[in-house]
Amino acid sequence: MIVEIRELEITDEAAFDAYIKSWETEPIVPTAIDPKRYASYRELVSELKQRTLNKEWVPNTTLFLLVKGKIIGSVNIRHHLNEHLKRIGGHIGYGVRPDYRRQGYAKSLLKAGLEFLNQRGVPNALVTCDKSNIASAKTILAFHTQELESVVIDGETVRRFLVSTDQ
Repeated sequence: MIVEIRELEITDEAAFDAYIKSWETEPIVPTAIDPKRYASYRELVSELKQRTLNKEWVPNTTLFLLVKGKIIGSVNIRHHLNEHLKRIGGHIGYGVRPDYRRQGYAKSLLKAGLEFLNQRGVPNALVTCDKSNIASAKTILAFHTQELESVVIDGETVRRFLVSTDQ
């Protein structure tokens, strides 16, 4: 099986369109790849590449997991955290298309994010999930994890985990 984790390319447009359609009524995760934020696919690809140098928020990189050319999931990795992200968002946000969940792909995405941060000298990553997202919590807990104090955001409890990037 041909599996790769990489940045999105212009030539991935058909695979990306199929990926987005697979989400149907669910919000797209991570939000950085939501096509509603961009005027065109070309702009999305360009903006994702520019985000590595982001001066408005924090630099971040988005990688996609592809199996035989089909996009299965994506991971957004923040290179460092500002005060807001230290409380809420964390270093890594990932999502797997609904029809491919419970097959280990989320672990592959989280592992890729941890390796990315480790290569940049970040020893521990803050990773969060909604308290109701049991599957995501199980994925995070599969790594060397320390659970931190949860926070309540807009009435929702967000679980926070500190995960070693040395996997």
